[in-house]
Amino acid sequence: MLAAGLGLAAASARAEAPVKVSQQEALYQTTPKGMFSCATCTFFLKRRSCKVVAGDISPTGWCKLFDLPD
Repeated sequence: MLAAGLGLAAASARAEAPVKVSQQEALYQTTPKGMFSCATCTFFLKRRSCKVVAGDISPTGWCKLFDLPD
């Protein structure tokens, strides 16, 4: 019974994981757009990641989902 409960907890955690869009869908590019780049976006995660776009994200990149911090 415990194993079944653990299995449900793991499945629930997977179901809640955010779904990221592909780089192609986000129109991601490895170069900035003017003065805007991933490094200054609210979705950028240090090193080379993003909260909303999948894959390797360059700090100097840009995509259509860019969001400037307030």
